[in-house]
Amino acid sequence: MAGFASRDQIIQAQTNGQTWRADWSKNMNPTAAAVANEWHTLFRGNGNPGPDALFNTGTNLAFQAVKDTTTSAASIPHGGNVQPTYNKFLLSGSAVSAAATAQPSVLTLVDVVGFYYVSSVTTATAQATANTLSQSDTFSADAGTDICTYTSTASIPSNILTGTRVRLTTTTTLPAGLALATDYYVIRLSDTTFSLATSYANAVAGTAINITDAGTGTHTVSWLLPRYTNGAGLNAIIFNPNATALGAATPNMTLVYTNSSQVGSRTTPTVLPVGKTASSNSHIIYTGATGAGKYNFAVPRASGDSGIAQIDSIQNSVSYVSGAYCVAIYKELARFPVTTLGVAAERDFLNQLPSLPRIYDSAALYFLVGSGAATPVNSAFSGHLDLIWN
Repeated sequence: MAGFASRDQIIQAQTNGQTWRADWSKNMNPTAAAVANEWHTLFRGNGNPGPDALFNTGTNLAFQAVKDTTTSAASIPHGGNVQPTYNKFLLSGSAVSAAATAQPSVLTLVDVVGFYYVSSVTTATAQATANTLSQSDTFSADAGTDICTYTSTASIPSNILTGTRVRLTTTTTLPAGLALATDYYVIRLSDTTFSLATSYANAVAGTAINITDAGTGTHTVSWLLPRYTNGAGLNAIIFNPNATALGAATPNMTLVYTNSSQVGSRTTPTVLPVGKTASSNSHIIYTGATGAGKYNFAVPRASGDSGIAQIDSIQNSVSYVSGAYCVAIYKELARFPVTTLGVAAERDFLNQLPSLPRIYDSAALYFLVGSGAATPVNSAFSGHLDLIWN
């Protein structure tokens, strides 16, 4: 099983106190009652943790990474950083609602790695995003082995995965064989070491660049995503993060993105998501009634793609008149179907659904809620998450 060689190791981790219980409670917070089959975020709902004040802020169209320590993120705590000594996993959890009108519903646990705030909603042409590689760490290079080693004590570099696109800077001279302003791709060797390749294909094949000297000065490697760094398994949602509704329009929503194989110019399918007119606070804008352009919460990816490494452009086909929306990149971790008033939906990820979803250092955990019936404003949900590390 992931992270554990035996059940004895799980018992030992529990005995050693390598666990965390996160109790959470959130109110659904749209500005109007949710229609059946709509999905909403619970980011801005009151409760524990409190409402976020993050996703409705920032520079228009610029990527903003999200971590559990990000100011005003208000994500669910998960016990702090444990890497690279340990890896953390979701062991079990529950969700319940005391509101009769909230049954049935589905609660989906996600890790939001970052987002683009879009305030230019009256522009009806494709708008290019800004993807600054804001995650970074220093490293040294060994010319004898072509292996690079992170030189800081931060745990976040241990998140970097093979195939992640990176760029390099230095205070003096980079190691020979490497250049400034050039895309490279990580070959992950361990939590603290890596090599570099000239292409995604070479990274997957393990074909490393020949480094012939260590260079001089302090070298820095930079990348975009704080977790799931190559984009594998990541999806996007488009939602209204503001207290006020979006304007009266029903635009087609198009994303052009780079996939997890680092291929650019990938586009959402021909039958595009259609935004709801006057989409309310927290509404994932293309969810709701059945029909062309209506989807579950995940924006549909291009055929064959298995993840999103970055969004390259965003377009609403006609003016949304007023308001703003948010495009968030996330990893789905678990679902909790709430079917009966006052009865908790419990999930055991060791025995019942053997998967033990990985919870990375800096994870920003939130819930989405899908309404099976009309659901009033401020409908309350609560539950818990059990986490363990080894």
